[in-house]
Amino acid sequence: MKKLLVLTFALAIAFFATACGGNSTHTEEPADSEPVNDSDQTEEPAETDEEPVEEPDDQPAENTTPENFNPENPGYFVEFIIADINMANQPQTLATGYFMKAAREDLNPHAGVDESTFDTCTFGESIENVPQCTSKADCAPEQDCVPSYDSQSGQAIANSEHCETPGRESLDVGPITVSGFNGGPYQFAYEPGDQAYKLNGTGDGTIPAEMIAYGVDYTISGENMLPDDLDSLSATFSMPPSFAILEPVPQPNASGGFGDIINVTPGQPLTIKWVGNNGLGYIDVNFMVMKSLMEQVAITCRMVDDGEFTVPAEFTSEMQLSQGDSGSPFGDMLGMMNMITVNRHVEAPITGKGITAGTFSAEQMVLYTLGNN
Repeated sequence: MKKLLVLTFALAIAFFATACGGNSTHTEEPADSEPVNDSDQTEEPAETDEEPVEEPDDQPAENTTPENFNPENPGYFVEFIIADINMANQPQTLATGYFMKAAREDLNPHAGVDESTFDTCTFGESIENVPQCTSKADCAPEQDCVPSYDSQSGQAIANSEHCETPGRESLDVGPITVSGFNGGPYQFAYEPGDQAYKLNGTGDGTIPAEMIAYGVDYTISGENMLPDDLDSLSATFSMPPSFAILEPVPQPNASGGFGDIINVTPGQPLTIKWVGNNGLGYIDVNFMVMKSLMEQVAITCRMVDDGEFTVPAEFTSEMQLSQGDSGSPFGDMLGMMNMITVNRHVEAPITGKGITAGTFSAEQMVLYTLGNN
């Protein structure tokens, strides 16, 4: 089951825009981290005749921008993800997270998704990366310049170089509570084997599929956590409806494959419709096209989650599929490799006393088989 968790989690991560798209040589690069407004965290000192006491290290408000980040008093970074994956109509669900001492890159505004890429398509398996550094000299003194790595091949991702703080470790800060699940709320605790937060602190990170509720608010919270400089956290996001393409109408896949068939007419615009999330969050749709045994084309479109997007004809013109040899091993293989991978993302920033930055997020991943009209 541990291997299954790694595979499903890697598939979910593979379509994030930032290091949510691959693993670095150190820790997973936080995805879409946003600066947290900690202005409400500063307490007024009580009037007293005693000498003023030095401000404790549980108020990292000065860390809310990369320029003001203090590595000597970093506060904490937390990331928690709920992933809902449906491959070949076989659902896999997981919920897991981690705490770390915060790092400057957690507050980097360029680490998030570039909104200028919304409602666009590009050739390639992901939206093109822009390197943030070329050497350590481009980074802060405590950081190194490193690439992200593909979670499946282990190869460095081109143009993914970024500044990252080495040597960060996942921490046990005590139990947290997540509500929104069916039958919840549920407690999540640190599991030392994988150094990650899991349901009741056990297992491999997967959760029963029937726990996932759609169209409701999910909230993460924690109180009186273990370190002296960490006290509380909270965040809420609205889980979108369960994702399904409504148009073109999916066709049953009699030959198996990765899921129902979405037929495309090469050279004609392709309008995709689904139940949107009121424009909150975004969706990455990756088309993997085997034009022949030796020619593979990948196209990625990033869509605002509003329920409709049209893929331009210049991209569908490259979706002419190889017919292969019906019934032959190579023909069957080519057919199965024509895929549409949909990854829906929504998140909210995590705030709290002692929290410098963090994200509470959900991913819905659905696979379809790509076909031709």
